Amino acid sequence: MKNTLKTFVFMFLNILLFHSNSYANHTALALDPPTVTSPVNLCQNPIVKNLSAIPSAGCTLIWYGTNSVGGTGSSTPPTINPINVGTTTYYVSQTDGVTESARVPIVVNIVANNGEDMKFFPSCKYLKVTTGPDTVPPTTLSSVYFEWIDGNSVASIPYLYSYSYVIYDTQSRPIGPAITGTTTDTHIEIFGILKGQNIIMTVRSATNPCIDTQTNICQLLCRVITNPDFPDITPICQDDSSVPNLDATSPNGLTGLWTPAVIDTRTPGTFTYRFDPDPINFPCANFQKLNITILPKVAPIFNSFPTTVCQGAAAPVLPLASNNPTPITGTWSPNTVDTSILGTTTYTFTPDNPAQCPLTAPVTFSIIVKPIVTDAGFTPIAPICIGSPAPTLNTLSPLGIKGTWFPTRINTNSVGTTAYTFTPDANQCGISQTFDVTIIPKKVPDFVAIPAFCVDDPAPLLATTSPNNISGTWFPAVVDNLSSGTYIFTPNANECATTQIMDITVNQPTSPDFSNYSICSGNPAPSLDATSPNGITGVWNPNTVDNLNTGLYTFTPNAGQCAIPQTIEVTVLPSKTLIDFNTEITAAFSKNQKITITPIAASNDYLYQLNDGLFQKSPVFENVAAGYHSVTVQDIAGCGNAIVKNNILVIDYPRFFTPNSDGYNDTWNISPLKEQSSSRIYIHDRYGKLLKEISPKGSGWDGTYKGQLLPATDYWFTVEYEEQGSIKKFKSHFTLKR
Repeated sequence: MKNTLKTFVFMFLNILLFHSNSYANHTALALDPPTVTSPVNLCQNPIVKNLSAIPSAGCTLIWYGTNSVGGTGSSTPPTINPINVGTTTYYVSQTDGVTESARVPIVVNIVANNGEDMKFFPSCKYLKVTTGPDTVPPTTLSSVYFEWIDGNSVASIPYLYSYSYVIYDTQSRPIGPAITGTTTDTHIEIFGILKGQNIIMTVRSATNPCIDTQTNICQLLCRVITNPDFPDITPICQDDSSVPNLDATSPNGLTGLWTPAVIDTRTPGTFTYRFDPDPINFPCANFQKLNITILPKVAPIFNSFPTTVCQGAAAPVLPLASNNPTPITGTWSPNTVDTSILGTTTYTFTPDNPAQCPLTAPVTFSIIVKPIVTDAGFTPIAPICIGSPAPTLNTLSPLGIKGTWFPTRINTNSVGTTAYTFTPDANQCGISQTFDVTIIPKKVPDFVAIPAFCVDDPAPLLATTSPNNISGTWFPAVVDNLSSGTYIFTPNANECATTQIMDITVNQPTSPDFSNYSICSGNPAPSLDATSPNGITGVWNPNTVDNLNTGLYTFTPNAGQCAIPQTIEVTVLPSKTLIDFNTEITAAFSKNQKITITPIAASNDYLYQLNDGLFQKSPVFENVAAGYHSVTVQDIAGCGNAIVKNNILVIDYPRFFTPNSDGYNDTWNISPLKEQSSSRIYIHDRYGKLLKEISPKGSGWDGTYKGQLLPATDYWFTVEYEEQGSIKKFKSHFTLKR
């Protein structure tokens, strides 16, 4: 029992110690609240705004609306609609996912927009500045007084203003960071300003957010800006030793330094030199720049100086000034040109003004006096074939004379003769030369077409000179005597002629198109045509036909037709082999009435005709209509006489009739039996009642009974007739249609 109690006490102390340590650790790790800006002053307006706060690293915000305690947190900040004037406090905390910080308030003031504004006075009123902290009286170059006014100037509770200003040096560069602060006054005094410095001040109302921020710049510290007045320096020649000095004092008394300090004449070009006034003695003075040009040493240039002169021509004048952008003046030696003496003379130009930057060495030019040439030396051009490449008209003659042509180019596109004139350039000492150039037309080769010939005939030769004396080559060069082809004659390069195309036909062997045929034995023998149906002429062997015996006949074409022989067979058919024929007719009233013919002859190669129909090889005619018919039988080759038999009777009955008085099929009868006077027909209804007895010779039944029209339906009949000498009876039915 005692041990159990000790154990319990030990466990209790451990648990208590554990919770104590946990509490201590939790307290040590408590989160700070997020960073907020409070109060937030908003001007009354309908623009919706969201509150904001800055959480610590790794934390997220929890918004509780206006609840300082309790309520439900949200990650979405409250939305403020600053329409209603007043003050509202919102609360926000942050969490790192384990621990939540305390809530921090954000006070939001909605200020009524009553039209208040704030204005700077238009200038820096340094005269209002009180004695500075060093008891030194303020001056325009040491102090400034910014002043503004707003709608709260008569309010009992002053507004709080936030201000910020930056000081700039004489070159408008900031000399330090912005200085900020707050005040309830409507002015700011700034002391210790150096000479030439400027200040830009920004002020806003920290109490009334409806008042716009205002900015003013003090630009009155330097009332007079002085500029150095150094004059421009005229251009200086390269490497000139007499260089002007750069004075340290301007003509208007400003002292300072030059950069660079000395003028450098070694390199041509334009260079900038800057004078900066002493910033201590002249803080309100600007710098000055001078652009100094160093001119290069140049040789005199004479663009129109002649190199040649014709003997006796007017002497050119030697110019006393060069054609350089900046002319160089000087003198010549000799000073005039003499064109009466042939040869080369050298003229020397010596500049007379060093300020024009000429090269020190004199410049020389040579002038050649040439004799007059009476002929340019061009050779006449031979006639040119039309369309040929035009030769070039050289502007330099064989004698070395330069000039121009008119026309400038030879035109080979039209036939005719044109004069071309060469005119020497000035000082070429030559005279004009003219010659004619003739463009001739192309001749057409007049080879005669080669007539068609037969395969394997000797190939004709292709002449290399046409009848009108044009030489050239053929392609292909040799005629192929196995197949037709196209051959092109191309004139030689020296021929002014066109090509010629010739189609040569090589005929393939043709067979005469005679056909085998038959004749009846004993009939007059036909003659053998000397011309085939396809126009080939020739002779036959044998040359006459034997009308009693079958034989072969060979046709040999005449020469020059590119044709081959042909053999045909003439068959002689026996005549009058048909003696007679028998006919067999199917029984009367059969569904398929047939007439079958059996010829009485040694052969059965015959043609058969029913009535006026077409002849056929089959001796059987099927589905023959009822009535009398004729049959004709003749030999298939037409040999012998045809045999014709008439009055072949096929007995059948009509399957329906239409008694509608239209004149067609109005009565019913078995007309093929009209020649049998003893034949009788009995018509019954479906119950066997006798309706009518008629004779095939009569007009037939009209579909009535005792003057009454009978209905459309089937009716039965019985007929008694004679066939092949015996009396027969047949029963069936037909249809009455209305």
